[in-house]
Amino acid sequence: MMTPMDASALPQPFRRIGETIAARLADGHLGEVVRGAGLVMAIRIAGAAIALLSQVLLARWMGAFEYGIFAYVWVWVIILGILAPMGFGTSTLRFVPDYRVNGKWRRLAGILDASWRIVLVLGLAFMAAGLLAVLAFRDELQPYYVLPLVLAMLCVPGFALGDTLEGTARAFGWVGLAYLPTYIIRPLGIVLVGGIVYLVTGELSGVAAVAGALAATLATLTGQRLLLSRRIATAIPRAKPIHHTKYWIAASMPMVLSEGLYLVLLNTDIVLLGYFVNPQEVGIYFAATRIVNLIVFIYFAVAARAVPKFAELHAMNDRAGLQAFVHNIIQWIFWPTLAAAAIILLGGRFALGLFGQDFSAGFPLLAILMLGFVARASTGPIEYLLNMTGHQNVTSIVYGGAAALNIALNLILVPRFGLMGAASATAIALASASLCLFLIVRRRLGINAFVLCPSGATK
Repeated sequence: MMTPMDASALPQPFRRIGETIAARLADGHLGEVVRGAGLVMAIRIAGAAIALLSQVLLARWMGAFEYGIFAYVWVWVIILGILAPMGFGTSTLRFVPDYRVNGKWRRLAGILDASWRIVLVLGLAFMAAGLLAVLAFRDELQPYYVLPLVLAMLCVPGFALGDTLEGTARAFGWVGLAYLPTYIIRPLGIVLVGGIVYLVTGELSGVAAVAGALAATLATLTGQRLLLSRRIATAIPRAKPIHHTKYWIAASMPMVLSEGLYLVLLNTDIVLLGYFVNPQEVGIYFAATRIVNLIVFIYFAVAARAVPKFAELHAMNDRAGLQAFVHNIIQWIFWPTLAAAAIILLGGRFALGLFGQDFSAGFPLLAILMLGFVARASTGPIEYLLNMTGHQNVTSIVYGGAAALNIALNLILVPRFGLMGAASATAIALASASLCLFLIVRRRLGINAFVLCPSGATK
């Protein structure tokens, strides 16, 4: 019978690494976050693999030109679909736990009812505004974008409602129900519909792919809504809803501002590329961003579990504990992100080649874009740290400035340097935002939020 290996038998470097990890996990707050992040990370890893595979298949079935059309209009769905809930996808994370802990069942029923109804109305309003904009500017748009954009606008309400259901499921702690529909089921649905069209007709156009995405979005939304409703019915007492709509809207609005501005920061490059380059180049750039996004799941998984702890430690006025927690969280985000970036770069040419012969031209973009995301990882989720400690307004200001910088840099660099200019603009904007947030956290909270800073709080 084999016995576990004694840690002292390990080589010195590995023993030190193991001791460091064990010491950090001994911190109750950090250990809880890391263990809780495991399921989130597993879903994100599976989702990243499925997303990459689905994009590879779509690109090969469609070719770079049609794939570029699909990528361009889908970015608009993402932007409008996340803006449309106006912060309700995030505010439910605040209100649902509060009402459950304090037994405010009527208010809980009210926020669940109001969030669905309000986001449905907002989603339809955004859809209508988008359709009117497409019709108003159809003469300014390239003809091959018009019909796909019309279909894309029809996706917006479903995407917005799905974002809200994700926030609600997270608020109850149901990680699988929150993330599986968004990161697993919907991407599989899109590629399934696209594959059926390709097998039947022998081709897949941008229009057909967007139509498939619409069908997959609505089907995923329906299933998630039914499952979530049934689970809520068994988890909380039935109560007549009481509504504090004005209060909920007022609390949600500031949250959408920082989220929306960060979204603009991330997607400005693709939106502006649609005006300066052809769909084939947009498709190559979008493929590069899909590969780079593989490193983001580490940040996402750890941050998803760390955010409530920021608020808890701040409420306890435990600055030393908050500093130590922030320091350890950054270590758990940065070093795995850096390792993942190195691995992805080594296999980058192969990964891009999976999309098709034309996509290998996107390899230089990988290194440039990764610099921006590694810079963001070096300071950890400090935008959430500011939001959880009452400094959400300054977060919005920083992301607004970074988004404006990204737009300006894209307008200057893309006409001269094409895709490389777009990637450089985004990387510079991301790094600039991280630097500004680091300085603000250090000044306002006395927290050193950089991977190489010591774990002690500033004086």
